[in-house]
Amino acid sequence: MTRSHSGRILATLGLALLAACADQSTAPGNTPVAATTQGVKAGVPIGQFWQQGAAALKGPETQARVSLLIYHNGPVIKTSKTQAIFWGPQWTSGSFPADVVPGIDQFYAGWGGSRYNALNTEYGDATSKITSASTYLGHVFDGTAAPTGALSTSAAVAEGCKISVRNPDVNAIYVIYTPTYPNGVGYCAWHSWGNCSNGKAIQVAYEPNPSGVAGCDPADATTGHSQMLASLGNTSAHEVAEAETDPRGTGWYDRQGNENADKCAWQFAGLVTLNNGSAWKIQKNWSNLSRGCLQGS
Repeated sequence: MTRSHSGRILATLGLALLAACADQSTAPGNTPVAATTQGVKAGVPIGQFWQQGAAALKGPETQARVSLLIYHNGPVIKTSKTQAIFWGPQWTSGSFPADVVPGIDQFYAGWGGSRYNALNTEYGDATSKITSASTYLGHVFDGTAAPTGALSTSAAVAEGCKISVRNPDVNAIYVIYTPTYPNGVGYCAWHSWGNCSNGKAIQVAYEPNPSGVAGCDPADATTGHSQMLASLGNTSAHEVAEAETDPRGTGWYDRQGNENADKCAWQFAGLVTLNNGSAWKIQKNWSNLSRGCLQGS
């Protein structure tokens, strides 16, 4: 997700779209800084993984004008863990395609050790590089009613803290899947960070239901995945790749604020085969070494 950090400003079109499409009380990053909210300055908006064709989506870079990712001296996640949180009673009521929950399990189970996740191994901190290893902590159902509108950063952090019983793993990304897609937001997903009320750091991602949302559909006609699962697989890859390289907003991003997956958004080649043999239509990811987008298939 493209985001704005202190000293960087989103493109005017991106800000206009965010202001027009998201209520300020629920837009990620617009909540005041507190123990349970994102660790950036109050009022500084962050961006999202925009739908295809959205005004804020930047075009692909050319070899003639390449902006590399820059390290900003903050943490990275060298050996990641993931947990899927399915929030809302609809997930266990048969409301969605039967392949979605087991498909997400399969996706994360194959993420660790995959050639795709190995694209992140060229990045690291001052001591060592990110590894391709990743552990899936499984999925959790939260049968309480999920918000029907867009999640705020604080709501996502609070949900992750609740599910982890306020003891989140510092290397984990808690990915929250909700049963509805918020009206008018223009994005497909985002990732962020914060702290539980006891001060423990947590990384979260928000994955609203993309069913029928053309701008979030990778148009997968090969794997046999339902449209919902295909869309969630692509957006989940985008957000987890970014969370590993920029978990707290001080990791790797370029001069325009783009993280690694942002720079290759909606660029596809062949299917990507993960470490468990499952095949997915997921976007390319950025490589500084290659000065371009790679598939990692």
